[in-house]
Amino acid sequence: MTSLYRYSYYDTPDGKDLHKKLVFAAKNVSILGFGLATSEIILISKPIGYLNTLYRYGQLMGPMYAAAASFCTVTYVSTKLREKDDEMNYAIGGFTTGIFTGALIKRYMFGTWMGVSFAIAGAVKKYAKLNDIEFFPVSLNRKSIHGDFYTPYRNWTIYDQRPKGWIAAEERKE
Repeated sequence: MTSLYRYSYYDTPDGKDLHKKLVFAAKNVSILGFGLATSEIILISKPIGYLNTLYRYGQLMGPMYAAAASFCTVTYVSTKLREKDDEMNYAIGGFTTGIFTGALIKRYMFGTWMGVSFAIAGAVKKYAKLNDIEFFPVSLNRKSIHGDFYTPYRNWTIYDQRPKGWIAAEERKE
C-alpha cells in the first residue's frame, strides 16, 4: 500500500481509489497552476492589492482544479458504469472536461473544440498506457561523471579530475 504522498495516478486501476486520484491530480495542478498563474499575474494582469491578487489566482487556478477533478471523476464513473478499462473512458473524461471548462470560462464553442481535443488526447494516452508506449522515453536516473542538475554531487567542473599525486606547477619545488 502506497502512501498518499508517493501515490501516482496509475498505481491503481481506473475505477478504484477515486479520492487518491483526486488528491494526486490536485497536487499536480497546484504545482503547475501556481507557476502559470504567478507568471500571468506578474507579467500580464498585475492586480493591485492582496485581495485582487488572490482573486486572480482563483480565476486562473479554479478552472484548472475543476478540469482535473472532472476528468478523474468522469473517468471513474465511466469505468464503473461500463465495467471496462479502455480508451473510451478517457475519451469520455476528456470530452466532459473540455465541455465543462468551456462552460466555466463562458466560451462554449472553444469548450466544444477543447472537449474534442481532450477526448482524442485522452484516448491516445490510455492506448499508450495499455500498450506500454512511452511518449517521452527520458530516463531521470542519469549518472554523469562530473554531475549535473539531477545528481546530488553538484560538481559542475568542465575539466577531468586530476590524477592522484598531481601537484600544481606553482607548488613544485625544483
